[in-house]
Amino acid sequence: MGRWWLVLAVTTGTAAAQSSAAVRAAAIAVESQKQGPGVSDAQRQESDRLEGQAQRETQTGRFSEALRDYAHALAVLRNASWTPVLELASSIEARVDHVMLDIGQPVTVTLASQYRVTSGAQLSLSVFLVPHSGGSGSTLAREICLARGAVIEAVRLPFSTRLRIPETAPGAYSLELRLAPLNGTAPDEMKEAFLKTAPLHIENLASEADQLRGRLAGRGASQNQAALAGAEYVLRFFERVDRGEESARRFVRYSFRQEFETANVILDELDRGRNPFQGRHGDFRRAYRSALDGTLQPYRLFVPDAYDGSRPFPLVIALHGAGGDENDFFDSYQEAPLKREVQRTGFLVVCPKGRGPSSGYRGAAERDVFDVWAEVRRDYRVDPDRVYILGHSMGAFAAWRLAAQHPDLFAGLGLIAGGGEPEEMPKLRDVPQYVVHGVLDDTVPVSQSRAMAAAARKAGADVVYIELPEAGHYNAALGQFGPMLDFFRNVARRRPR
Repeated sequence: MGRWWLVLAVTTGTAAAQSSAAVRAAAIAVESQKQGPGVSDAQRQESDRLEGQAQRETQTGRFSEALRDYAHALAVLRNASWTPVLELASSIEARVDHVMLDIGQPVTVTLASQYRVTSGAQLSLSVFLVPHSGGSGSTLAREICLARGAVIEAVRLPFSTRLRIPETAPGAYSLELRLAPLNGTAPDEMKEAFLKTAPLHIENLASEADQLRGRLAGRGASQNQAALAGAEYVLRFFERVDRGEESARRFVRYSFRQEFETANVILDELDRGRNPFQGRHGDFRRAYRSALDGTLQPYRLFVPDAYDGSRPFPLVIALHGAGGDENDFFDSYQEAPLKREVQRTGFLVVCPKGRGPSSGYRGAAERDVFDVWAEVRRDYRVDPDRVYILGHSMGAFAAWRLAAQHPDLFAGLGLIAGGGEPEEMPKLRDVPQYVVHGVLDDTVPVSQSRAMAAAARKAGADVVYIELPEAGHYNAALGQFGPMLDFFRNVARRRPR
């Protein structure tokens, strides 16, 4: 058992959550629940009332009150009683002072309320260290209880506790903060309201970060700024993760030690006056400094073994779906890896992050796509007549839209589980399209791709349309990268008619 060190706040007021992003997430959760089975008319009416209230509160900047109403609406839709205990549990969020911990380093956890709770409800709290199921490196076979038995009261929020982390193998973990009513059990319908998680990465990296920080300091404009951006991004990403500004999804598969080593190799090569990427093949994490706002933006690049710079190569720009990032096409389709297929077919492939995981590749995210394309053109010989866009879900919507805006730039499109504006298809009559959709897709209806493919054919475009009767939203992509790239190999940019 661990021992508690409680640091109570001086005031007993709640920490209001002034986050429109949190409100949007809550609103989406309610709407999703409302579409589920078994919701009665009475539940829907009460949910609508609470949602309307929350929307008015959001419009006037009262985000805390809106969060409470959305939490209440979710309970209504799940047929759970909105008790003082559930209200308190739903209000609580947990944060840690550091996500990146050296082995044996303690961590401070803070629990705060996202909205004011006036009842005298109480909860018990236990904290466990749990290996992250999707992480790398962790060999912890079972969870470890770090602390048990604290009593949480609304009037004593926020509070913090400092926990000793036992020495364990490096890797990705989660702190699980398990709340429970003092009398009785948490309602099955709302169990997630009683479980708070905070990601951790445990590994001795602080000295490596300090060393890289020192090496980056004072670098002049005379060095290769494109390569330097990649080395600096490793440090900035580490710092963002440590501050809790990156989701666990972004870093649980990230090998920090390997990326620190890569950053130091880049700096070593720059110090020798060489291009760190000259003549290298394979999978690279890269970054560039955006002229839009000066931020470092990551992208992922694959260079096939056949590339030697003696001739122009075809390029695929791969756009991820909502909630994804630049790593998805390289890491998230394990059953049908894209890298294997581009190695076989001889394509360069680049995956922009496109800031904002649900941006639709609009605004700054659209600029990222074209800036990353320019980065690849600067460093590699790209055939301007053989540039293709591949997109899944949100990425497919964006691929159709961007191609319609710039029909003279692209040689072909690969579109999986997407949709768009059929009336735009005449602009793409000279752009061949490979379209895939699963009939069982419950995220984007198959009717979307059917309409787009039909409109493209009517406009005179060459279209391969594949409808998979047993596939859903994700697995529509499986097995399609190879045939799609073979399709691309047989088409080149056509001049608009």
